[in-house]
Amino acid sequence: MRGLSEARRQQQLLDALFDPGFARPHDALPDWARGVAAYRANAAAHAAETLRARYPTVLAMLGGEAFDSLSAAHWNACPPTRGDLARFGDEFPGWLRQRRDLAAWPWLGDCAHLDRALWRVRFAPAAGLSDTDLRRLADDDPDRLALRLAPATELVESRWAVVELRELHAAPDPDVDAVARALRHGAQAAWVWRQGFEARCIGLDAVALRWLRALRESTTLGAALAQVGDDFDVGAWLADAVRAGWIDGVDAVTNKENTPS
Repeated sequence: MRGLSEARRQQQLLDALFDPGFARPHDALPDWARGVAAYRANAAAHAAETLRARYPTVLAMLGGEAFDSLSAAHWNACPPTRGDLARFGDEFPGWLRQRRDLAAWPWLGDCAHLDRALWRVRFAPAAGLSDTDLRRLADDDPDRLALRLAPATELVESRWAVVELRELHAAPDPDVDAVARALRHGAQAAWVWRQGFEARCIGLDAVALRWLRALRESTTLGAALAQVGDDFDVGAWLADAVRAGWIDGVDAVTNKENTPS
């Protein structure tokens, strides 16, 4: 019950922070409400810092002043639903895509999506791959196995060269011509994961993207293999996956219709 009470207390605080009544002039508020108003101002500033940390590519693209203005607008349009403001900002990529005033920069939402993925994997559980999983992978029929990708991985698909754009904007002074060329390169998929304490990402070619889609959508490893055929070096990918922690486990499947055990 203590956890429930704490959750209720946090929700009550959030309700107070976004009460339209606190839009009145500060001097018109009672003493107790001034404290809440001050807390709201501090919380909004903290939320802006949270977004800066979570979305560094978007920050580099927009500059600090424009980014902070968007942060304030996002804070008001999509207020946090939990007391932990460190988790604020999950809706930021979709919100950017929907803003008409940003229609001239349609890549911002996808670049934010990649930033969000890189942030998320930092805090996801570690892979649970065991020696038993590796023995299954080596000895069993792929049609009787299902491969689970690790929680600290994510596939990000975009109409824009998001990995290239991220790398360019990580520089103190991005090369404007290189950015313009990257914007002309078209669609790119990114594979995101955490290795140790570091979040990483790479761009994928068409065959690697097809493989990861197949792993995500297929009921068995054999079905995924059938979708890529001989075009993809699965053995090399598995070696990289084990080393980098991309696989959470390998489940035995009684047949193609059953759920992995």
